[in-house]
Amino acid sequence: MFDKLVQLIERFGYQLMPYVIIEEWNAGVHLRFGKWIKTLYGGIHFKIPFFDSIIECPVITQSVNLPSQTLTTLDEQSIVLKAIIRYKVNNVRTYLLGVMHANDVLIDTTQGIIRDVVEMTKWDNLIDVNTQITNEVKEYVVRWGIEVEAVTITDLGLVKSFRIFGDEGHKSTILPTDI
Repeated sequence: MFDKLVQLIERFGYQLMPYVIIEEWNAGVHLRFGKWIKTLYGGIHFKIPFFDSIIECPVITQSVNLPSQTLTTLDEQSIVLKAIIRYKVNNVRTYLLGVMHANDVLIDTTQGIIRDVVEMTKWDNLIDVNTQITNEVKEYVVRWGIEVEAVTITDLGLVKSFRIFGDEGHKSTILPTDI
């Protein structure tokens, strides 16, 4: 019970403060009654208690690990790959107010572009696709206030894949694909 009281005091205490301090590595948006007033950068900023709210996000370079993807190359090789995205926020207002869950959207978009590029590339040429993927992702996600520095494939390998065939009511059979 005491912990709930402390949380309540912290929450309203923050709302009662007539100022907010934004750290150097963050930026934020100043909203009054839910409407954008201005973009804030590192330092102390004044606000009207209960009427204004400040939403912050980091604007320094960040890195995100993408989940593994199983894909097929142009020459029909089954592969598994992992990648990372290195990015930073360059338009705070768009990043915070223009897209919901921007980090998830960045991951999903990047994985889709990786799939498109891999499906149009032969296995032997996959070593050179980092620049192409980076450029395509960079061009696409700028609309969400994100600046991609690099997309790098960190793990890449050929795999045997298996397909499950069967109808409803029949037993499924697992057959290896041709490799």
